[in-house]
Amino acid sequence: MTAATPVVVDTDVISFLFKSHSLASAYQVLLVGRPLAVSLISLAEIEYGMEVKNWGSARRDLMHRFLARFPDHDTAALWAKIKSSCEKKGRPITFADAWIAASAVQLNIPLVTHNVGDYVAVKSLTVLTAAPVS
Repeated sequence: MTAATPVVVDTDVISFLFKSHSLASAYQVLLVGRPLAVSLISLAEIEYGMEVKNWGSARRDLMHRFLARFPDHDTAALWAKIKSSCEKKGRPITFADAWIAASAVQLNIPLVTHNVGDYVAVKSLTVLTAAPVS
């Protein structure tokens, strides 16, 4: 017997499964017995959605337990918090810069950049630069 082919599960399907949507059973049939993976982007989309919609701790915990079947999502959670926090402070950060900041925060190491202004609103990020400070 051959091993089942692994699949990457998209954000919408995760949402269907989590919410027990009417389409969930159709996707469960496709997923049964397969190794499951999810992209870092999908994890980040979910974390960001919880941040901007101000999910309560009980519902967040339920989602995190649901996501436990997928690879570690700590960096995705940091990305969502950074992106959401910067927006709330009126200092939006690009998706790419939020990923860069999340990587540095996750690793607990400084970020070296010439573009200091891109990261000024990111709490808990240490920035090193050779750029002139204005």
